[in-house]
Amino acid sequence: MKLNPNLIPFSIARSYLAIAPHQENDWYRIHPAGLFLRTVRTRADVPFVALLTPILKDGTILEFENYDMEPDCFCARTSAGSIEFTFLDEATVLAQSDNANLGLRINFMSKGLMSQFLFPIPRPGNAQPDGTLILANANKNRARFLLAAQAGKFIPADPEWDGRCSDNMSTDIFADNDSTPFSFAIKEYTEEWDGTVPSYNFNIAREKNSKAFNDFLNGIPSVAPEFEETRQQAAYLLWSCIVAKYGLLDRDVMLMSKNWMNRVWSWDHCFNAMSIADGHPEKAWDQLMGQFDLQGEDGSLPDFISEGTTLRGYVKPPIHGWTLRKIIEKVNPSVEQLEEAYYRISKWTNWWLTRRDRNGNGLCEYDHGNDSGWDNSTVFLDLPPTETPDLATFLSIQADVLADIATRLNKPKMEIEAWKAISEQQIKDMLNILFDKDGKPMSRQAYSGKTSYPETLLLRVPILLGDKLPTIIRDGLLNDLKSDKFLTNWGFATESPASPYYVSDGYWRGPIWAPSTYIIYEGLKACGENELAKKIAIQFCKMCAKSGFAENFDAQTGEGLRDRAYTWTAAVFLLLAYEIKN
Repeated sequence: MKLNPNLIPFSIARSYLAIAPHQENDWYRIHPAGLFLRTVRTRADVPFVALLTPILKDGTILEFENYDMEPDCFCARTSAGSIEFTFLDEATVLAQSDNANLGLRINFMSKGLMSQFLFPIPRPGNAQPDGTLILANANKNRARFLLAAQAGKFIPADPEWDGRCSDNMSTDIFADNDSTPFSFAIKEYTEEWDGTVPSYNFNIAREKNSKAFNDFLNGIPSVAPEFEETRQQAAYLLWSCIVAKYGLLDRDVMLMSKNWMNRVWSWDHCFNAMSIADGHPEKAWDQLMGQFDLQGEDGSLPDFISEGTTLRGYVKPPIHGWTLRKIIEKVNPSVEQLEEAYYRISKWTNWWLTRRDRNGNGLCEYDHGNDSGWDNSTVFLDLPPTETPDLATFLSIQADVLADIATRLNKPKMEIEAWKAISEQQIKDMLNILFDKDGKPMSRQAYSGKTSYPETLLLRVPILLGDKLPTIIRDGLLNDLKSDKFLTNWGFATESPASPYYVSDGYWRGPIWAPSTYIIYEGLKACGENELAKKIAIQFCKMCAKSGFAENFDAQTGEGLRDRAYTWTAAVFLLLAYEIKN
């Protein structure tokens, strides 16, 4: 399997650390280009721990000329030899050179960051001052890092101390002699150093990581031979983006990326959960329910979660009932799990119904584009709150799923019927208010009543309701989806390419996204349009094979955009590739 180290960070499941090159044109530009030890324990704009630079014993600075990456090892090559990295455990990165003349400079930079506390402790604890141990206090990364040499010695530079912190704290490591290259460990501590020093065998550590990945891969359903390589890459991305429960996280969760989008947003996680449900049902359940561990007392979900922070200024669309139905199709949750999901998703649904229908017309509203997940969609050109048919669609499906689960759990008949009534009423109100007499979908400014017809794919999401839609509505949506209004050679653009608001890299105003692709794909199947659905699935899978698992894609060229290692893209690839085969 080939992994592109310039796109996907090197990491292992449950670790907050990663090794990855930083490009000059990357999203975060304060730091120079080069190879970095990264962390996802901090804000998305502070992912860097230390710059890793190859250096010869005579002081000559080299460059890493190219990189190779496998699930168990990252290899950085220079003109004088290579340096390999692997993980001893989730908190410890190992590094070794293959040339005794080749050293490494480790520079814990913090210049330009908001939280700059950084200083070295060259003799941690009772350690001997023999150059084998250094402790870096890097509050900028919410951790301390022990550098422990197994072979070779550290030669620290004088820190740039300003009376409060250091902008740079660097050290070189070189071999002790001409025959034994250096080997050292970097261990992350979120509390005080416990006084122990890592002991390891590099090759045994590699083997352990290889086995862990293969165990995960074996739980990912097979796909057509032409997509097998991409299946393995997708599985690696999902596996490597898992982080251990810590801080605000009560379960292991899968981040959206170990690049910049290093959090879990409250609809992204649904696609990740669906994609691993077949072979890893317990992990899938944790992905689905992890957001609900931080559910508000009022029933709302946070916009995102991480180990150190949540954001509650926004929410995300209520696709959790639909997701639960898809997961139940793959696995059989226990009664306890269904009770948990029923309680949590009921609160979530009631939050929408009681808190976001302020004008009392039966339709809930988005207060901002971020609430919809389609952050800058043209639906929100007019000042929100905004009523859109996708929200009513998701709430209708969610209430319907809750009715099904209530039946399985032997809830009172009145409770079951109440959910069914909510489901039906959402569709009725959506059709009466958000579709015109010709069956065209609209968005509506909740307070003024102003309606508009933005050329966004978002308004076509009701196709997910299938035969619950009147024929005139269903046919109109299908005509839009079958034409070139949204359909390109790579799939459905989120904004019609003919729209004056279309931008090739316009986020939700043009590019192809994984979640919108999968939702429309499911809608096409619900309407019996299996041939077009399969065509869309094949296009998306080919795009991922060509351009990787980008956050989104140029709708005309299929090139990857923004964060280039996004887990929900890998998840949707796996879901669609599996269905293509079957």
